Amino acid sequence: MRLVYALMLVPAVVAAQPAEPAPDAPPPGEDKPAELAPVEQMPSLPPPTVRRHFGSDEAKPPPGFSGQMTDTDPASPNYFADPAAHLLEVDLELFGAGAYTSRTGSSLSEFRLDRGELGATIRPNDTLGAELRLESVRSAAEGGSLGIQGDSLVVRVKRAQVFGDWDFLGDEGAERLHIHGALGITPDPWITALETEYPLRPLSATASERSLGWPASDLAALVRVAYGFVRASVSVGNGEGLDYPERNNGKTTTGVVEAVPLDLPGTARLRLAAVARDGSVGPARVRERRFGGAATLWTALVSLGAEAVQGYGIGDRGELEALALAGWAEIRPMPKLALAARFTTLGFAGGGGRATSVGGAVALEPWRGSNSPHGHDRLCTTAHGDPRHCPYRRTVGNFRLWLAIDHTTTSGAAMPLPGADPGDATSFLLIASTVAPFTVD
Repeated sequence: MRLVYALMLVPAVVAAQPAEPAPDAPPPGEDKPAELAPVEQMPSLPPPTVRRHFGSDEAKPPPGFSGQMTDTDPASPNYFADPAAHLLEVDLELFGAGAYTSRTGSSLSEFRLDRGELGATIRPNDTLGAELRLESVRSAAEGGSLGIQGDSLVVRVKRAQVFGDWDFLGDEGAERLHIHGALGITPDPWITALETEYPLRPLSATASERSLGWPASDLAALVRVAYGFVRASVSVGNGEGLDYPERNNGKTTTGVVEAVPLDLPGTARLRLAAVARDGSVGPARVRERRFGGAATLWTALVSLGAEAVQGYGIGDRGELEALALAGWAEIRPMPKLALAARFTTLGFAGGGGRATSVGGAVALEPWRGSNSPHGHDRLCTTAHGDPRHCPYRRTVGNFRLWLAIDHTTTSGAAMPLPGADPGDATSFLLIASTVAPFTVD
């Protein structure tokens, strides 16, 4: 490098010297001295160029660099490349609600904490990293009261993983292939794909998580490969999630393929995903097979999403088969205001029953941070400023107040207590949700 800077410095010094005055013309009658051959000057070198890969929020030049920063060839970007690595990333998510529920039997009013999560990721370099994420949960099982000190809120580990990222460059340095590997309590690739651009998580979990009990993380090994606008993920784990340790020798394998066939920066973006899952749960090795797909369409005014998953084996009953369907929409007619609607339904085969939830909300957003020039939710920023997708659910900071309604009906095998009267419940909710990310370089 010193030799390169020295070569750059020579022509600059020569060019900076004051011009020598032209010699006086020889007097008439005197011979003109013979001219010396011009000295061939060293050609000036172009300034050095540093290429920065797609998916980085900011490319930092080396110390003392004064050349030109250029983007790599944008013809074949990697839509799923990692954002720029930070030494420390910390983010907080809190969803608190005040709810009044009118239901079969006595009504109920309550204050509750639907989500309390704190995560930290340490990345000493661009390749290796570690993440620890904690969440608050009720200590008793669903519908029960026998837990720690009755049914206290406790903190448990949601994710604890070590991971690595490797980039393989294509022609002219453009990033073509990205590989991610992780071990430990890793995020489930299907829930990750669904939540990447799902803005209504404070209102309800996705259909896979809410209706099918799909765990958001598991003790597993995860491998993810991204090439251009396509990404494939494979996870092999216990399949029991965080509620139980491994209770049989069978492992659960989940495969997810995602694609972004349409991406017009700042205008429209279409995202597709498909999943296949095969495994078993519990000492009896109850089958747990899932096949499904999802789609998300984002525009500057409206976001739409749909999800469909066929399940074989539900809970501890391997003979049950059910189809989960869901759809949602968010309209942003003006800054700081959003209108939302969503539905989820789980229908059991053979007329075995159905659980359906329909809801809507009005959201005010008094504060929003931004890590992209457009300020969109759940986006990374490439080196040239266009929004792309992150491999994990990374959101810009925001604070929202939701006034929401949720109506649920259940019957047959979908009811908590089979054989009872069909359960109807209508909840009115005031929800405060906040997401606060923080990074240290």
